[in-house]
Amino acid sequence: MYELAVVSRFGGRLFWRDRMVLASSVAVTLGVGTGLPLLIDKVGAPPADVLAQHIGMVPILLGIASMGHIATVLTARRDQLILKRMRATGLSDRAILGGEIVNTSVQAVLLLAASSLVLYALTGLSFPRNPLMYLLALAGGASVLAVLGTAFTAFVRRAELAGPMTMPFYFLAGMGAGGFGPLDKVLPEWLLTALDLLPTGAVVDLVRTAYAADGTLTGDLRAAAVPALTLAVWAAVGLFAIMKWFRWEARRS
Repeated sequence: MYELAVVSRFGGRLFWRDRMVLASSVAVTLGVGTGLPLLIDKVGAPPADVLAQHIGMVPILLGIASMGHIATVLTARRDQLILKRMRATGLSDRAILGGEIVNTSVQAVLLLAASSLVLYALTGLSFPRNPLMYLLALAGGASVLAVLGTAFTAFVRRAELAGPMTMPFYFLAGMGAGGFGPLDKVLPEWLLTALDLLPTGAVVDLVRTAYAADGTLTGDLRAAAVPALTLAVWAAVGLFAIMKWFRWEARRS
């Protein structure tokens, strides 16, 4: 546990000192996360439309800040033999990967929380009725996507390919959540059902419950049961894939 915390803190320091990360992850997440809802609010759309756009952006932002970021970072460290050197120091595999997963999840939650606070201050968007569920949804989604992003590195040959290769996931997640408009009115039902099975679909369900105008603690817990199970299943799939296929060294050509 101590080793995991050390790796996580080290990753956090690198995160905020890396100019490319600040431009590609921080700036994009904050810019996109606040830009579209702000635009919709400024054109006079009702608060319900602003909320729908805000919720629709959550899975896209989690994909960028969590899955895309960790896939890029771990692939780069693998290609530069940093992961191999970290193993040689005596750090366990669990600490090396777990520390980066924790760090990425924390940074993603902080970025989305900051984006939400900006919207609360500058638009008519109200605070979630259940803020704890909202934060747990972000944390759960960020953690699961970080695990999946770690597993996905097995299919990424070079670090510069990680972003483009994870980009289709952002689009699928956004389509299912309404991040690109009310596509649920034009997409076939079978596709919407499939998109709801993604981990981001579970996050969106939890966020919608957190923002619902009316509800009780019992009702919220009941509504969170299936999404939580979906996230747990995806986490298990990701962990299995990491144990089975994660590569610590660059693939030889």
